[in-house]
Amino acid sequence: MVNTATGGPTFANEETPLTIQVTTNSKYPLVTIASMAINTNDCFVAINGARLKPGMVLDTPGLDSGTEENNENCSSIPGPGCPTNSGNTADKNGEGFVHVHRGVIGVGDLPLDTDWRNPMMRV
Repeated sequence: MVNTATGGPTFANEETPLTIQVTTNSKYPLVTIASMAINTNDCFVAINGARLKPGMVLDTPGLDSGTEENNENCSSIPGPGCPTNSGNTADKNGEGFVHVHRGVIGVGDLPLDTDWRNPMMRV
């Protein structure tokens, strides 16, 4: 999502959640959502082919794609939590499988105020 005022990405947090309305029907009954979490090496949120009903709520965790080590170094993380031109080079030492992401725990130079706790997305 693009912020039309700044031309940059739209950020959500607990104080100002990002809300997107999706309409389903008999021809298109399923919902799929995928988004990378900024200020992480390889975290994302997703649901795939969910059949949602009115009033239903799904709380989903941040997932770790397992493609990079969670070193929390700005040299391998995109996003506003790190200085411009800090690198954003993939480190390639990932776990090799998708699992629930641990969040930011302070092992690198990424600021701790970029941390979150699951769930990361509510649908």
